[in-house]
Amino acid sequence: MYVWGQKAKHVPEGPGVYALYNEDKVLIYIGKSTNLREKITHYLQTNFSNDPRKRETRYYKREFTPRQEDRMKELLDDYSQRHGKLPKCNLPPEPPKKEVAREMRFYFYEDIGKPLYEVAFNPQDLREKIRKVPVASLEFHQRRGDFSKWILDIFKDIQLAEAIQKIDKIGEDLRRELLNSLNSSEKAACPRCGIETKPVKTWKMAGRPSKTGERLQLTIGHYKCPKCNKTFRQVIAKEKIKAS
Repeated sequence: MYVWGQKAKHVPEGPGVYALYNEDKVLIYIGKSTNLREKITHYLQTNFSNDPRKRETRYYKREFTPRQEDRMKELLDDYSQRHGKLPKCNLPPEPPKKEVAREMRFYFYEDIGKPLYEVAFNPQDLREKIRKVPVASLEFHQRRGDFSKWILDIFKDIQLAEAIQKIDKIGEDLRRELLNSLNSSEKAACPRCGIETKPVKTWKMAGRPSKTGERLQLTIGHYKCPKCNKTFRQVIAKEKIKAS
């Protein structure tokens, strides 16, 4: 068992499986990768931004094997048989509670001292309210960073909070961007009429290698609105890959 953050920086390259442990040396996650150095370096550089639950990690183990898929399944099956459940970070995150306490709800304002008497109880409810409140209210809260701060402070969703914080739009463009961020990763709102739809097809595009040998790979969706028949494209995901 290695100490996280020290020898983790010097993991050899190669396919394999790895296990993450908290400070009590309790197993919290079993994973796999075609390149363990790349995977663990990514964790170190981003501080587990893809899954903040893994930030409990204090120790780790690794095992190099070309059959990482099968080996990971073996380890998870063995853990499940002994404990009756999967490691907690191998399970999907628990959905947010249906409601939060009164003082933690999101209250919409059009400006300071001008409440709209619209309240959101969770991210799904926030999405529905964003559909109908005046644009002036959305612009007021976005300028102040209220949406991203509420998502981060109350629901601890770092990725969603960062996505919302980066939105730099006004008017109905702001409404569409907020809805897109709060939708599932693949759904998108039509830029003409706002109707949500899933992509007709998706594909990946990789850019030129950087000085570090990495390439930015985009997953792009092609959409056709079921209401007005407008076709449009949207970036669904971004990831860094090693240049071949």
